Amino acid sequence: MTRLSISTAITMLALGVMTQASGLCDKDLKVSTQSDLDTIKSCKLFGGTITIDSSPAGELALSGVEEITGGLLMSGNTALRTFQAPDLAKVKGELRIVNHTVLGKLQLPKLVEARKLMLSVLPALEQIEFSAGLSQVDEAHIEDTHAPSVSGFKPEQLRSFTLISNNYLRQFDFSSVKDVMGSLHVASNGNGLDFQAKQLMSVQTGDFRHVAQLDLSALNRVTGDIMFHENNFSQLQLDQLESIKGSLTIANNNQLTLTSFHHLGKVGGAFSVGNNTLLTAIDGFPSLAEVDGTVDIAGNLESYALPALEDVRGGMRLQTTSSKLACSDLEKKMKGEGKNVVKGETWSCGASLAEEQLQPTLGQDSPAPAGGFNMVGAPGGGSSGSFSGAKGFANEKGKQGAVGGEMTSLALDLNPAMGWALLATGSAVMFGL
Repeated sequence: MTRLSISTAITMLALGVMTQASGLCDKDLKVSTQSDLDTIKSCKLFGGTITIDSSPAGELALSGVEEITGGLLMSGNTALRTFQAPDLAKVKGELRIVNHTVLGKLQLPKLVEARKLMLSVLPALEQIEFSAGLSQVDEAHIEDTHAPSVSGFKPEQLRSFTLISNNYLRQFDFSSVKDVMGSLHVASNGNGLDFQAKQLMSVQTGDFRHVAQLDLSALNRVTGDIMFHENNFSQLQLDQLESIKGSLTIANNNQLTLTSFHHLGKVGGAFSVGNNTLLTAIDGFPSLAEVDGTVDIAGNLESYALPALEDVRGGMRLQTTSSKLACSDLEKKMKGEGKNVVKGETWSCGASLAEEQLQPTLGQDSPAPAGGFNMVGAPGGGSSGSFSGAKGFANEKGKQGAVGGEMTSLALDLNPAMGWALLATGSAVMFGL
């Protein structure tokens, strides 16, 4: 009887310990010290969310836990220098590590999955490495770190991706990604950033700024807007791209000398190319046949060749400082001799303009969006945002026009956010329709 009682007691004690451990593994945990994390070290599967907020600890380790069904949320731990989760492979919710000013070592050697990844305001973090290969991510946001590169980023599909304000970043390998269903935003990183996305075939919206080398050689489809703004590369080649449902903006790329979009046949929003200092020709779009929005081009352009363009459903404006571009010839192609390529109510062309006379093209002054963006969409359901152009420039109040050496005034009633008026002398042609 005594032996039975002792055996029963031991069994009941073991069951009690297991029950207590099970309870700890299935509820949210708020962490202040290492001892709080130690309470769940036996939980291979943690069924809640772990929050580490304003902890005074200098070092923390999440050991034993292999999967978190909720999130791992870390914020504002100003003394934290090192964090490691040596066994953590999956975070089914959000993995958020933000606002850690002295965090210099982050070790996640087995991490392969996180539904949402956010690494932000980590100015002391010099290495971001996913040794096991982070292959399953829906959304990723990496901002304001000290890392010169990111390794082990291996997803094939993403809902959104943001890479901004990493001033020391020189290289990012995005080559595993084939599809971005939402926004792809790369901006304000190191001036020498090499962003490799050589397998990316489709994206909804793209915004590329301050990039030195960019590989989008496989990109075939853009279902929203795409912008290339203030980059440092000399060539922009997207020869596999066939359609853009939104707008295409190429602006303020001071080293750009060549654009090549050989298979691009249709732009569903605006087609805007402006203030690319070294770009002297619009000739890299041999298949472009249709623009459903406005065509807006400005710069030091000596030649214009869009040989397949037959349908511009918005207006068209061309401005150049060069005297080599003949506006009268262009007008004949677009509006003359029974042609009606430009369907919108505004048409203007100005050559031999002074630099100060050039008006910003659509999207040229567009600020970088924070994480996501909208520009100009296609008529009847496209995106909307920082400028308007899918229906062309707004209707004119005045319809007078002149050809030759006289000043021509064209009064326009435009969207106030992007209004413009073109007053030019010299070799200018402007037509109010």
